[in-house]
Amino acid sequence: MNPLLLTFADGTTFFAGLAMVVAAEAALLVVRGRVARSAVTVAAIIGMVLVVISATPLPLWAYAVWIVSAVAGIVVLPRTPVGCVLARTNRLVILVRASTHPTWLRAACLAMLVACSAGLAAAEWPYYLCPTVVVPEGATVYVLGDSISAGMGAPGRCWPEALGEIAPVKVVNLAQPGATAASALAQAEGVAEPRSLVIVEIGGNDLLGRTDAASFARDLDALVVSLHAEGHQILIMELPLYPLQNAFGQAQRQVAAKYGAALLPKRCFTRVLGTPGTTLDGVHLSRTGHEAMAGVVAGALHCAPD
Repeated sequence: MNPLLLTFADGTTFFAGLAMVVAAEAALLVVRGRVARSAVTVAAIIGMVLVVISATPLPLWAYAVWIVSAVAGIVVLPRTPVGCVLARTNRLVILVRASTHPTWLRAACLAMLVACSAGLAAAEWPYYLCPTVVVPEGATVYVLGDSISAGMGAPGRCWPEALGEIAPVKVVNLAQPGATAASALAQAEGVAEPRSLVIVEIGGNDLLGRTDAASFARDLDALVVSLHAEGHQILIMELPLYPLQNAFGQAQRQVAAKYGAALLPKRCFTRVLGTPGTTLDGVHLSRTGHEAMAGVVAGALHCAPD
């Protein structure tokens, strides 16, 4: 996967963009000179773009409130007027400067931006942290997924098999190459033991194929509700998302919240894809990649004595 896309997929650009906008607009309070103001304003706009296209699946209203606060800051915060008015008399050109906004208004705009930025960061931060999923030692763990889990031409074992060797659990890999959220329903029928842990690694083919976000949300809900109805514990692996593909991430988070499933952050998935030598083609895992993915998933499991 392209390194630039990876920075969007793992959440780096979201947090970096928030910090960039706050820092740039705070600088507008003190910088003087048209060139300096222009440079700082451009930096703020770049930060806004990074946040918006980061595909971080937060509610649209939250983005809207933050954008309004950021745009207001660009307008109100500059220490000196951005423009001027020229008035001509018979022999004299008079330079008339617009008055600076009141100090209290500028402080209020910056405070609103900081609060909105902190709110977005706080809302996203829990999804950035790796969960702890408690399973009994020796329990059977099922994996539903696509070619990321089933393998695609890589020699050696896939990550579910590797997981069974580094964690004290028995892993049954039901993943199939080319699977989608809809076709994974057939895989779910293979979950034989009651109240097991089921790891759901699905959605990449939906995201890259012709499935629209609404259909993906419906299919994922049908898959997870079938597992939830059987009393299974569920761990969903978040998809690394391309810019502006927020809806796929929102679907995963909404389904997870609805049925009490744990989410493995997209940054964990992305970290594996972004490590040199871990993929065959930028997406499908190599032998090294399968070992790395097994380590990431094992890190989320806490195996307790039965």
